[in-house]
Amino acid sequence: MNCRDAAVLLILSLLGSACASTRSEAPTAGAAPRLSHKTYTLGASSEPEALLVVLHYSGSTPEFWEEHVQALGTAVRVVAPRGFRPHREGFTWFPVDHEQKGWPEKTEDVERVAGQLADLIREVRRAHPEIRRVAVTGFSYGGDLAWMLAIRHPELVDVAVPMGSRLLGDPAQSLPKTGQVLVFQGEVDPIIKAQQTHTRVESLKAIGVPIDVKTYPGLGHDMSPQLLEDWRTFLRQALQGPGER
Repeated sequence: MNCRDAAVLLILSLLGSACASTRSEAPTAGAAPRLSHKTYTLGASSEPEALLVVLHYSGSTPEFWEEHVQALGTAVRVVAPRGFRPHREGFTWFPVDHEQKGWPEKTEDVERVAGQLADLIREVRRAHPEIRRVAVTGFSYGGDLAWMLAIRHPELVDVAVPMGSRLLGDPAQSLPKTGQVLVFQGEVDPIIKAQQTHTRVESLKAIGVPIDVKTYPGLGHDMSPQLLEDWRTFLRQALQGPGER
């Protein structure tokens, strides 16, 4: 064998090894996609005791929340996950046929993603054992997920603020009395009807769920300056410890 033949064989061998490595690292067929997220801290403390999980609406990105959480004015670790599927100018959380499904199937979609978000919260808490309080919030599909986290994983969530949410599913167990859910809703929302939300909240209250709702006249499926101010005020109080208020 001459030097040229040996070089060719060596190159082919290296290419084969590279291809084998790529195949071994490929995700298993049918495996859930990895949940991408951003995390950062706000306020003076580098190890805040509060965690805020913010969940964007369909077609948006985690960056949507940055200007809003910056104005909270309290020490908090922010975790901003990103939806799995590209959609419009951002990402969405659920399969392309989500809106064509019935209520039980929609609920299953939301439960599935909420389970992955719950795993992410556990991972963050393991990495940051100083965290003592956890709040989750989101708008539209993000609100559906914030609510589902509160009712399916109450051991992980102290406060939930779903906005423009369908409030799918019922609690699988009693929510802690120390927990709190506040729903924000536009009164002329063409997608999530305000009366539907009021009726749903009253039925949940009747079975002991610590939940309330605040609606905004003239507001559709959106967030107004007043809603955002109320959102900040509520979360600021909920995330601060007793000695910080």
